[in-house]
Amino acid sequence: MTALASSDVTVTRSIRNLDIGHGALSKNMSIVSVTFGDGSLTYPSGGVPMPAIGNFGFQRQVDFTAIQQPSANGFVYKYDATNNKMKIYTQGVVTGSTAATACANGALAENSAAAETAVRLSGTAINTTYDLGAMIKLPTTIAPASATVSMLMLGE
Repeated sequence: MTALASSDVTVTRSIRNLDIGHGALSKNMSIVSVTFGDGSLTYPSGGVPMPAIGNFGFQRQVDFTAIQQPSANGFVYKYDATNNKMKIYTQGVVTGSTAATACANGALAENSAAAETAVRLSGTAINTTYDLGAMIKLPTTIAPASATVSMLMLGE
């Protein structure tokens, strides 16, 4: 499958949300909407490449970004200003070092696409949520559905 590229990202800037500090901050502070993903393009290794910072209204650099997370898709989005990429995180599972001898008694786990996987969690009940540890970067095999995030950005 083909991975998301910067050409698959749409940046929307509203006139009322540009330079909301009106130059009083010696920096540009703007709110933009960023939309990407279509359910067929996969997540690229290292994050989704964003368009050039000029598309966000900046000429030199982005110093700070705060992201309003979408309410329903379960992913966490973080902007990597150094590499100009959007990183997506999801709940992950890290297996322990003990080999399973018989795991026929447990529910199958669901992946980020809500499909049951070959992972069976021994002793678990169906349709139950468990704390499975820290978040991981979205695997490159996942094709995220369309998502729009609002970003408060400060820069020059």
